[in-house]
Amino acid sequence: MEIVSSIASKVFELLVDPIRNPVEEVEADVPRWFTKVNNVTEDATKILLQHEDKAKRSCFMGLCPNLIRRHQISRKASQALPIVVEAREEGNFEKVSYRITPQGIGAVKGFEAFESRTSAVEQIMNALKDADVNLIGVYGMGGVGKTTLVKQIAAQVREYGIFKLVVIATVTHSPELKKVQQEIADWLDYKFDVESVEVRAARLSERIKREEKILIILDDIWAAIKLEEVGIPYGLDHKGSKILMTSRNQSVLLEMEVQRDVLLEVLQHQEAWNLFEKIVEILKIPTYDL
Repeated sequence: MEIVSSIASKVFELLVDPIRNPVEEVEADVPRWFTKVNNVTEDATKILLQHEDKAKRSCFMGLCPNLIRRHQISRKASQALPIVVEAREEGNFEKVSYRITPQGIGAVKGFEAFESRTSAVEQIMNALKDADVNLIGVYGMGGVGKTTLVKQIAAQVREYGIFKLVVIATVTHSPELKKVQQEIADWLDYKFDVESVEVRAARLSERIKREEKILIILDDIWAAIKLEEVGIPYGLDHKGSKILMTSRNQSVLLEMEVQRDVLLEVLQHQEAWNLFEKIVEILKIPTYDL
């Protein structure tokens, strides 16, 4: 009965811990294990109770309990014991729940589906769906909307289920690898306990590899950086990882060996004018004939 009781205690732990922390979700294997434990515990308890009940019967007028019946119960108990032990061992999960990853990328405010933008979105989405492409770049002069575009892409791939997780990190013109690593780690709810950039890169890489399908967006890259120094696996190192990068300069992206690069041009004259009129209407600013 001691083993059965310890399993019951483990079940209580698995059920209560996620309730105490509402931002955590139970690992997928735990409910399956819980169902198995329910069945195993019920069967084992019946056998053990039968055994105890028979053992309590004393001899009366020289007649002792049916020894054959006791032997059968003991044999059933012996057969059930390895199953109970196995179920107990399977319950030694490394973790029983995980923190729900922040999903802060929703519909992007300010994104307009202009023809020039629709074309760029289609090119990027096609590249993301291509199994042979894992490094994609978007380039264009400052202010054309590269950041807004990739955020819209992030929202779409999550909505369509192309990627289970999307993370975004801003690189800037003077990149600090630790800062980039931290941004990615925050999305993954991963905590560093070391300061060494190299060690952090190795650990971040291992953490990313645990994600089956992940899109990593590196925004505003001014000079080429080495992804392995940040801790971003891709290609043969992790086929479920794809990297989408933005830069003002195509040469930077080519130096980082992107397999597809998409030019985001300035809005066409009519698109720009339509956007201007929409903004004016939103702000309710009176317009005058020119």
